[in-house]
Amino acid sequence: MTFFRNCALLLPAAFLLAALTFLLTHGPGDRALTVYPFVSDWFGTKVSPESAFLAETAVLFLAPYLLWLGLVFLVAVAEWGLWGARPHREGTGFRRAFAWCYGAFFFIGAAVIAASTRYLKKRWAGDMEVAPLLVAAAPFASAVLAAVPAAILALPSAALTRMRR
Repeated sequence: MTFFRNCALLLPAAFLLAALTFLLTHGPGDRALTVYPFVSDWFGTKVSPESAFLAETAVLFLAPYLLWLGLVFLVAVAEWGLWGARPHREGTGFRRAFAWCYGAFFFIGAAVIAASTRYLKKRWAGDMEVAPLLVAAAPFASAVLAAVPAAILALPSAALTRMRR
C-alpha cells in the first residue's frame, strides 16, 4: 500500500516535470504544440500555444490520476477493513534505498519520455499528433518502468547496510 500511496504523491510532480521538459525541448513554432480541436474550441485564440498545450495535457493527466487516487483509496479501505489499523513500523534498509532510487528513476524516466515524444511519434503514430497524450502518460509509464532499476540498485545498498550492523 505504501508503494501506491507514494506513487500517488509523486505523480503530479512528475507530470509537471514531463510537461516542462517537453516545452523546453520543443520550440514555440513546433507542430507538436498543436492542441486537439475540442481543446482549441475551449480556449480560442486567447492563450498562447504553450499554455493551451499545458492545459490540454493537464486535462488528459487528470482523469487517470483521479482513477489512481480512487484505487489507492479503495485498497487502503480494504486493507484497513481486513487487517485493521497497523502500527507504524520503521522502514527496512531495502525500503529506504528503494524509495530513494525509485524517486530518482521516476523523475528521470518521466523527463526522458516527455523529451523523446518526437521519436515515439515517428515510431508509433505516423502523422497523428500524440504529444499531449504522451506527456500526460509519461508519469504513469515512468512509475511502472522505474521499479525495476530501483530494485536492482536497492538490493546491494540494503545488503551493505545489513552487513554494517
